[in-house]
Amino acid sequence: MPSPTAIGIDFGGTTIKCALVEDGKIVERGQLIDTLHTGDHSAIIEALLDRILELRRIRPDTVAIGIGFPGIVDSINGIVHRLSNVPGWNDVPMCDILRRRTGLHAAVENDAKSMAYGEWKYGAARNGKDILCMTLGTGVGGALILDGRLYRGANLGAGEIGQTSIDYQGRTGNYGNLGALEKYVGNAQIAERAQKMYEKAGKLVPIEQCTPAILDDAAKAGDQVAKQLWAQLGLEIGVALANAVWLLNPDTIVIGGGVARAGNLLFEPILSVIRSATMPTFYENLRVVPAELGNDAGIIGSATLALDSLPRA
Repeated sequence: MPSPTAIGIDFGGTTIKCALVEDGKIVERGQLIDTLHTGDHSAIIEALLDRILELRRIRPDTVAIGIGFPGIVDSINGIVHRLSNVPGWNDVPMCDILRRRTGLHAAVENDAKSMAYGEWKYGAARNGKDILCMTLGTGVGGALILDGRLYRGANLGAGEIGQTSIDYQGRTGNYGNLGALEKYVGNAQIAERAQKMYEKAGKLVPIEQCTPAILDDAAKAGDQVAKQLWAQLGLEIGVALANAVWLLNPDTIVIGGGVARAGNLLFEPILSVIRSATMPTFYENLRVVPAELGNDAGIIGSATLALDSLPRA
């Protein structure tokens, strides 16, 4: 019997990506949707339905649709309550809309949880049982696989490591939480910190030249300011992860997102902190690894979640 095919959709703050997924692999990609210039949520839904129709023409045997959203999602009832960077999404019954308009089974999930599910099933966390996934980008997201199952928590919001504190008197987070990790290691915060560090070192560097990708190249070329910044970022992320290691005792930590492409510049200080702040019992068999599926993790995870939630005969 051929493997079932699903449409996976990764709903980003600027673009929406969609593709046909089979056995954890993308077999056909749809056209991107621009979330910045599409209008309200109704217009975006219509654009999504157009892409779904196009992909179903290619694979009429498609059986499900899965979407990962960057915000607060009720994955049990299929409702998108609020999105982080896209206005106009307030208590949208997304699964009902998709099922009614397409006739297909549909599932919605938070985007970090979708990414984690993809990495667990087909990526860096394969064969893991207790896993923490962290995504580093505009913000810092997270998700948990515990005892071999996606863990959502009492109100479906578990895993938000970016909102945990690394300094109880630190910067104010989006929810009034002092010292929130993402207020130190989000893309914008990294650029601001780099610019200030360069200025302190006597160099005027435009903020546009302080992106994680540019800082990565600079550090690998020997730039001392960039190297110092990556060491500090690794320390801060390591502090948050050490706390999570004490709490969860995971066997695998997967780190994804653009910031994670810095590789050993970031991973070495993270590992150093975990080893110095926990015990051998916790870190000796702990794998701290970069995500493998890259920008496709959300698509693959969303599609796989939809397939795995299909009603059983």
